[in-house]
Amino acid sequence: MLTKKLKEIHQLQTKLMTAHYERALKAKTEGRPVAYVTAMFPVEIVKAFEPHLATVYPENHAALLISRGQSQLVSHAEAAGLDRMGCAYELYNTGFLLDGRGRLETEDLQDARGRPIIKLVEPDILRACNNQCHVVCEWFKHLSEAGGHKPYKMINVGDRYDGSLEEERAAYVRTQLEELINWLEDVTGQQFDRDHFLEVADKSRKAIGLWQRYLDLGTITPAPMTAFDGFSHMALIVSERGTQPAIDYYLQLIDATDELVEKGISAVGKERHRLLWDNLATWFNFRDLQKGLAADGIAVVGSTYLDAWRKDLDTSNYDTLLYSMARAYASMYTNMTIDERVRVYIDMVNKYQADGVLFHKNMSCHTFSLRVNEIAKRLNQHFGPEFRTVVFEGCQGISGRFQKHAFETGVQVHFVER
Repeated sequence: MLTKKLKEIHQLQTKLMTAHYERALKAKTEGRPVAYVTAMFPVEIVKAFEPHLATVYPENHAALLISRGQSQLVSHAEAAGLDRMGCAYELYNTGFLLDGRGRLETEDLQDARGRPIIKLVEPDILRACNNQCHVVCEWFKHLSEAGGHKPYKMINVGDRYDGSLEEERAAYVRTQLEELINWLEDVTGQQFDRDHFLEVADKSRKAIGLWQRYLDLGTITPAPMTAFDGFSHMALIVSERGTQPAIDYYLQLIDATDELVEKGISAVGKERHRLLWDNLATWFNFRDLQKGLAADGIAVVGSTYLDAWRKDLDTSNYDTLLYSMARAYASMYTNMTIDERVRVYIDMVNKYQADGVLFHKNMSCHTFSLRVNEIAKRLNQHFGPEFRTVVFEGCQGISGRFQKHAFETGVQVHFVER
């Protein structure tokens, strides 16, 4: 249910994300570097250098381009030699930049309804982390090379895929974080302020804690929000964590959703089934899936992807912060073993009281989709015949990859007709 407060919060998100891209535009105009970062990058360090640089997330902007129907950009990227079967976010972003849309003098794109799409300016420096996958690192490296070898740095978290996070590995990542600080000092010509860094990280910690509180509202029966609501509100935890506006935003969101809890209002009307969603959202048909599942009384109450921003940081002092960041950013769902992923799901099913999982086998994100059929099989064996899973191929950005028949048939057979 979209109350007046929730509508105002959506409007606030639009305002804050517009400001996010406008800060980068202003920095470019004034000659300050614009820094691209990947979604799972240890951004607290980078934000500690603001306002001497501006930090932006091309993955978020790519999702915006997808939701606003800019699929022609994929053809531009293909024509330049990018693999169509690669990451949709990379294809959209690269196509956008190749089309010249990131330049200051270029007019903003418009969608089919004539609405302008906020500009993401070209990067001056690029920072990636391979904790989510290697593709984002290759994407940023390609942008660096295509832009005349712009400064590029990758944080390597070890790529063990064995579930271990021994002290040596944490120390290895921490050393890279310290190298990142020195690198940014050289790039910006500014000295690193440890006190400011602690302040930024503490705001990030608070925003992450509020994000956790919001997602945990999905454990309530009936659920006042769904994973689709989570996807709708995740932009700030990605792009603005480390800032006061992100904290204020999630405080308002929790307050507005608590009102639904107090009134016993369900996000889907009469709640018949409680499911989990695996992987990224399919942005091109996002609203159709949200409305269709809700009409059938299916509440998608949690998601492994949304849970990626549940990391806690120890901001008590500089040393403990760097150590906790090294551990937090080295451990992601995407570099877990299959056994660990199954354990994550068992815990989530119990926590959310879910009776099934929708496994989005994302053709854009093979790392996240690793052996989902096996995970689904093992969950079925663990929870028994009443627990159902649906595995369907899809993509966060390219509609032709979405197996509509497999999705709809699976949902109909396993949940609607039960």
